[in-house]
Amino acid sequence: MNIQKEIAPHITGIIARLQAAGFEAYIVGGAVRDLLLGRKPKDYDIATSATPTEVRKVFRDRRTLLIGRRFQLVHLFHKDEIIEISTFRRRPTSDQQSFRKSDRPAPEHMIFQDNEFGTAEEDAFRRDFTVNALLYDPVENEYADHTKMGRADLDAKIVRCIGDPMIRFEEDPVRILRALKLAGQYGFSIEKETEEAIGKSLHLITLVSPSRLTLELEKILKNPYSHNILKVFRQYGFLKYFLPYIDKNYETEQCRYFLELLEERNKRVMAGLYRDSISVGMSVFTLPFAERVYMTNEGKEPFPGSLWENKPSFDDFDSLLHAVLKPQTPTRRSVMAAVKILMMQQRIKGVQNMKEEDVAALPRNKSYSHARELAYIQNEVNWKMGEEWSSLLPDPGFVPRVKKVKYHSHGRRNRGKKMEVTEKVKDVNDSVSMNNENAGSQIPVTEEK
Repeated sequence: MNIQKEIAPHITGIIARLQAAGFEAYIVGGAVRDLLLGRKPKDYDIATSATPTEVRKVFRDRRTLLIGRRFQLVHLFHKDEIIEISTFRRRPTSDQQSFRKSDRPAPEHMIFQDNEFGTAEEDAFRRDFTVNALLYDPVENEYADHTKMGRADLDAKIVRCIGDPMIRFEEDPVRILRALKLAGQYGFSIEKETEEAIGKSLHLITLVSPSRLTLELEKILKNPYSHNILKVFRQYGFLKYFLPYIDKNYETEQCRYFLELLEERNKRVMAGLYRDSISVGMSVFTLPFAERVYMTNEGKEPFPGSLWENKPSFDDFDSLLHAVLKPQTPTRRSVMAAVKILMMQQRIKGVQNMKEEDVAALPRNKSYSHARELAYIQNEVNWKMGEEWSSLLPDPGFVPRVKKVKYHSHGRRNRGKKMEVTEKVKDVNDSVSMNNENAGSQIPVTEEK
């Protein structure tokens, strides 16, 4: 398959520039996998033989940022996109694996340091699964499949660990989650030895830091295949470790409704009808269980007289949302946004009985756009009210506001002056990203895409 023309030109340009400077450079990981599957990559990661310092010298005329404590990476900025450029790594030695950051018990092979540069081949064998170990050179349109199984497993839709699966899951238990995500997102089957190792290693996920697992939850909340991923988590017994509340209630009517809402939300994201909002995702997770607690008819009738009959408070919704997502701990900002989406459902469902001026004022509420989207999802799955009702909801649009900009610091003439500009309000509920550095955890981030 020739995917050369599918690569964004600026990505090919970055590869070409590194190669012209005398370094090896490839697109790696999930981007190569997705391109070969005919899917558009959500981002591009680049691996090179150049060290981070050398990468910055090659792109001295571009904005770059050196990140990472255990293993340094370069973030190269292109407009509003960040391209991650890493140096080839190799698997850690036994001395590195024996290092402990704390006295907490850990498996023999768990990785605590992962900071040794290596070759392209060593980098491929360091990765988790064969389908994630392919390298692609868009300049020469050439692949590198050092494991000799990557292309074959991708064609056969098989998830296979590189090396001994038990050891690889001990090294980093998050690989269990990634294997199951591949099965759910792409419909892959899991190779027998890898599958058996997953069953024996599920308990290891409890050793992973909360920050890393919360980051994985946020990725799932944004993933348009999340409903299938959760079903695979349940199938393999992983859901009880990852989202125990959902697992405990999995056979209930509320969970069935939740999965239907989630699937509809994902269809709308895939169709480009709405963005992959984390806060909308969390409100979808919580809504059916909130209806069970705070409604007598659980939302089965369109537009009941009072949506939340027991008049729950902000704190009530907040507590329930944390219970549903426990032990994961999303950012306070995204949680607050999700709670406001839930609380606003009563106003939206009563739109038919609202005064015209009150309806027109709805978009002024910062939560309206997301709350409207949740109502659309419910209508498609349950209410079936058609376009007559949805046409009553005004388009959210954007509301201008005045924003104060920071002080200028360029010379005495400008120092101390303030500027006021008018800009459009953008959705910031889902812009907060977790820190991949896993601070304070005993398991480092070993991102393998």
